Order: sequence, then C-alpha cells, then structure tokens
Amino acid sequence: MHLSTSVLTTALAATAVTAHPGSRSNRKPLFKGDFTIDQYQLYPENADYDFNSGKLYIGQLWNASLGIYDPYTKEHEVVEFPGISHNPMLNMGGVGVDKRTGLVSLVANGPLEFPTNGANIAGDRWLISYDPKAKKESGQIRQVQPPAEKKAATLTEPTGGFQDVEQDPAGNTLVVGSFPGTLTKVSKNGKTVTPWYLPATINSTNRGIGGIAASGWTLLAYGDASGALWKFDMRAPKGVPAVVPISGNHSFAPSDAIYLPPKYNAKVLLVAESAAGTAVFKSEDSWTTAEYKGTVPLPKLDLGTALVAPVQVGDGIYQVFAYFGDVGLGGRGTAGNRTQFPFYDISEEVDELVGSCGKGKKGAVKREEGEVDSAPAVAAWWYKGHQRREESAPAVAAWWEESAPAVATWWYKGHQRREESAPAVATWWYKGHQRREESAPAVATWWYKGHQRREESVKVAGWWYKSNGQQV
Repeated sequence: MHLSTSVLTTALAATAVTAHPGSRSNRKPLFKGDFTIDQYQLYPENADYDFNSGKLYIGQLWNASLGIYDPYTKEHEVVEFPGISHNPMLNMGGVGVDKRTGLVSLVANGPLEFPTNGANIAGDRWLISYDPKAKKESGQIRQVQPPAEKKAATLTEPTGGFQDVEQDPAGNTLVVGSFPGTLTKVSKNGKTVTPWYLPATINSTNRGIGGIAASGWTLLAYGDASGALWKFDMRAPKGVPAVVPISGNHSFAPSDAIYLPPKYNAKVLLVAESAAGTAVFKSEDSWTTAEYKGTVPLPKLDLGTALVAPVQVGDGIYQVFAYFGDVGLGGRGTAGNRTQFPFYDISEEVDELVGSCGKGKKGAVKREEGEVDSAPAVAAWWYKGHQRREESAPAVAAWWEESAPAVATWWYKGHQRREESAPAVATWWYKGHQRREESAPAVATWWYKGHQRREESVKVAGWWYKSNGQQV
C-alpha cells in the first residue's frame, strides 16, 4: 500500500512543524563504551545521534521503521509509518538528524534494488521527515524521484538505490542514489525535487556514490567507480565534484556510508568499508586534500554480517552492523528473530590514528559543525565537553582550546576565570577575523566587540568580559 496522490499532495501543502532542538544546557553527559540494544527485529541499516536530545535514531531495515534509542535509560521506541512500515515492497535505509531543526530524515527503498545491484529498481522511494518532539511526520513526505511525467529533461532514465541523507544550512535535503550514483536535492518545504548531480551516463546497473557527509556548505561523497573521494559546494545550483587528493596507501573498498564525527570538528572522515573495517582519513585544509591514517578492523562477526555505518554517540564512536546472514522469518529479505544488537566503541582506536586532530584537551568537543557558517546569534564555549556558556551575540563566535597541556577554567560575568600554564599557541576568533595568540613573549591582548582591550604581562592570567576594564 502506498500513499495516494491526494494524500501526498495534502502532506506537501501542509505547514511544516518546526522542531526546536533542546537547549544546549540540556545536553547529556558524555557517553562512551560498548552497548547492546535489546530489541526484537531491530536490524539497523543506518543511524544518527542527536546531541541535543541524547537520542540515537536508527533506520530499521526489514520492518521499514524508525528506532529511537536512549543510551542513558536503555529505552527503545519504535516509530512506524502507515503504508511504509511492514510493507514487503519497502526497506528503511538512510537516517539523518538535521542539527538545526531536530527533524529526522529517513529514506525507504524497494527491497530488490541492492540485492540485484540496480538491475531491478521498480517501486517507490520515499523521503520521510519526522518530528520527534511532536511525535509525527512533519508534513514532508514525498517520492524522492519525481513521477515520470514530471521528470527533468536531464533525468529520462530510472535511478534508484537511495540510501543516505544530509542537510545543507538552508534546510534542503540531499539524498544519495547509488544506482547509478546521483544526488537529489529536496527543498526545505518538500515541494521541489531536483536532480542536483547526475553522472554522464544513466545506467542503473553502474553502482556509484555510496555515502555522503556534510559540514556547513561542504558535502563529501564516496563510492563512485573512480574510487575517489569527492567534495561538493552545496551552494552551487548543480553539483560539480572536485576530487580530493589523498596521501597514504589506501584503495577504497565497497562502502554504504561515510561520516564526519563532530568531536573532530569536521577534520576526520570515517568510511564504513563493509567487509574491511572503518577507514580513517584526516584533513587540515577543509578537505582540499586528505591523508589516510589507517583502518579500524572489524570485530569477530556472524557470517553474513556487514559494517554499514559509523556513528558518534555522546563521546564514543561506534560501528553499526547489518545482519544480512540471519534467516528471515518471512523468507529472504525479511526480519529474523534476533533480539541483541551490539554497538562497538572504536573511539580509542580512532584517537590513536588521528591524535589531537580537530579537538582539544581530552577530546572535548569545541564547536558544532556549521555554527560559524550560519550566525544564529548565539555563541557557545566548551571546556572538557560539558562546561559552557551561552549569550546573545551579533555574530557567531567560536572559542576552543588547542591540544596543549594547559590548565583552563573559564571567566564568566566577572566571577570565573581561566589560569594559563601552557606555552602552546591558542587562537580565539570573534566575527571571524579578530584573534589573540598566546605565544607573544610579554604582552597578551584581549578583545571584546572589537574595541575593548587590555594589555598585561602574560604571567598574569585573566579575561576581559563585561568588566569595564577591571583586571581580575
């Protein structure tokens, strides 16, 4: 059963429910370590974590439903979608949380697209937008591919294998189609579906892009037959890939998903290579170039089990597995009777490969992806991943400590302060252009709104903040 045209039209015309992510003051404490979800027929295919709500969202493959897991309470909720869940003609694939709205995007595909490697892509593909706060679809459910009579002139042949999603800062959703390797852009209101990137030849049996990862307006993609990592500018009217040169000895293996863990400030990319492990890459120039750092191998797995995605949950990084070897209770391509689904923490292995890349002391998160690109009038400061302050600001400001053995405590409204004991260079930004560097031999200068400052010996530690020039 599929939603009728009239129902779909009504859904598209409906006013979208705006989900407001939880205040940063409601963030959960850091979470690490292996965990197991005890849920009958969970069968994950993809997952994404919301750092505001502390919930892990899971695309439940065979039953075409959404799983919502709380790693702190170990509670698991299943969300089903009428006409989609338990439909033998649909499987659930990619899932992604929009960090700006809290809405969850999911992709449902036909069950034969991947088993036949694109030879059979008959059926519908759905992009679902779910509001976890209101506990309902947000009025944005549609076919990813336009109906035949409304296809763009450049998209005359069928495509399929839609399996991964990302959002740009404007609220548009990018959807990956792996057969033959396309990127489809769906507008924020769900009314416009545009083929944004197409290969030169449309042949559904030519497998292409397998996964995408976004940071601000930058989109990374992998899986094309060329074996290259691509970079896109999502502000462009059409997707134009730029090859990212990679140093280090590595040949990509088949992959369904790539991921930029927030804890590394968009400087580390993880590639889930299905039968090999999690390949780790690092970039210090916003992915103009990249360096292969190594691969975290797979643990011992049941026959037929494949790595399908990496995901950061709290402060831990996890491998997500699909159990394709289980015997389906309804035949091939259906859910088995498994109840235990382990998630293995590989954060220590990744840390060993990348060191302090993109993060500060003890791996604390210093800045969320996209914060500097958008300017939401809120500035956030982090220390050890859990202490912070927020205030209104005319522009986005991001402060973070470099990986130095410093002692750091924060000054806030005249009563907290930071004492410095590190010789390392730390840089603070305000409005993207003002800064302070602590490596000066004698004098340190503090800026606030570009016009207030003080100078003193570096031996005296203190901050200037709404204190009328008073020394602390």
